Amino acid sequence: MARAKLKPPARRRAKPRILGLPKALASQVETLSGLPEAVFFTADRWQDGGVDILWANPAAVQLTGFDLEQLVGRSTCLLHGAKTELAPGQKQEGGEGWLHRRNGAAFFASWKFSPVRGAGRGKGYLVAIYRDVSEKHRLREALLHSQKLDTVGQLASGVAHEFNNLLSVINGYCEIMSGKLETVPAAQKDLQEMHRAGLKAAGIARQILEFSRRQETEPRVVNANTLIREIADILRRIVGDAVQVQLRLAVDLGNIRIDPTQFQQALLNLTFNARDAMPQGGKLTIRTSRAPTTEEDASTPPMGRVAIEITDTGVGIPPALRKKIFEPFFTTKPHGTGLGLPTVLDLVKRAGGNITVRSNPGVGSTFELVFYETTEAEQVFSTSTLMALPTTLGTEVIWLVESDLVLRKMVSGILAADGYAMDEFAQPAETPADTAPDLLMVDCRANQASELARRILARNPKLRVISLSVDAPVAGFQDFLPNTVGHLPKPFALSALLRTVRQLLDAPGR
Repeated sequence: MARAKLKPPARRRAKPRILGLPKALASQVETLSGLPEAVFFTADRWQDGGVDILWANPAAVQLTGFDLEQLVGRSTCLLHGAKTELAPGQKQEGGEGWLHRRNGAAFFASWKFSPVRGAGRGKGYLVAIYRDVSEKHRLREALLHSQKLDTVGQLASGVAHEFNNLLSVINGYCEIMSGKLETVPAAQKDLQEMHRAGLKAAGIARQILEFSRRQETEPRVVNANTLIREIADILRRIVGDAVQVQLRLAVDLGNIRIDPTQFQQALLNLTFNARDAMPQGGKLTIRTSRAPTTEEDASTPPMGRVAIEITDTGVGIPPALRKKIFEPFFTTKPHGTGLGLPTVLDLVKRAGGNITVRSNPGVGSTFELVFYETTEAEQVFSTSTLMALPTTLGTEVIWLVESDLVLRKMVSGILAADGYAMDEFAQPAETPADTAPDLLMVDCRANQASELARRILARNPKLRVISLSVDAPVAGFQDFLPNTVGHLPKPFALSALLRTVRQLLDAPGR
């Protein structure tokens, strides 16, 4: 009779390693093994801020990177590092902080230790649940950072507005004194340096306001070539004689819609950076071209694109820093503000464009700004500031409403000297209710400024209005036709003030 073959005994499923757990806990192991959270059974004797691990589920193994054999019998302090800031003898029964995986990678976690009930007498046990909350922590930190920036922005905005008033006075009197000191070359030179410093300070104040989003943009249809040519001489003075500036401007460049002043400010920021990257001299090339359309252009037919490249032959940007250069307040300069490139990025994004950086250490850097074309005709616009004051000779009645006494006296004085009949007020409430001027000059941020303009418009339908604020008078002046409202952002040049007043009074409709 053939002998029956004996079947090998069935292999038993390997039980998870359990170190000294009573049956009451061992019975829970299978249930806890399937949980998505990292679960540990530990002893309840705390030592140096940790407790000994008796068992860990697969999720804990995956979270920490340690094998089960590497966890069992070791303290939970294994996971804590310098970032967790364990105090001597402190129990980590619950909380959150930075932990470390086996490979040293840090992650932000929350944990909670709870006593295990009914685990038997003579020895206590704890069950701990750990969760990776790195993303939640990142979002929370981003929110706190955003709130901090908003607070800084509000403070900076208020300071910058007051600063702009002072700069308007300083720069304005520089223009006035320039005409009086034409025959004194030494004094004229000192005055030019003072005015140059004032203009630089005005640029910084405007930069802060733009970055904090307290300044509204005034987009216009412009041609980038026009704006580049207009400030080319300024760019050459900025970089100095040791740097050669070359313009490579396309003859068939299309128009774009953007704020002209902010566009030129972006060029200035990029030029300052290029100059600092070439301390021994070099070459700065500004190139414009019609960029090819891409698959991302969803319009049919695809819209044309305009590219502006600013290339230097400087030291270049290391890869590790390229990721940070657009972060607010990040700077490698000893006296830098860290707002230059973030402001450029903000301008480009608000105009619907894109910016890319190509750079290698020792080779140089290229910043490329790309904007969509528009078929609209170019609007003539100039941001040039002239030291020489024009003579416009007017006789119209002008009301100036400005809270800053020194600025009010300067503006009123220069306009009165040009023949205008001036009345000045500190607040809208001080203006008379039975008469009306030909032109109202007011800070649109002032209380009741728009109400004052509408009341005067009811008495004089031909009223013209100039806002002297940093912010464009977008809201509150909807009742006025486009050619009846002007805007002079502080700090403004007196030459620009005189020209704007005359142009607005001479505009059609009067």
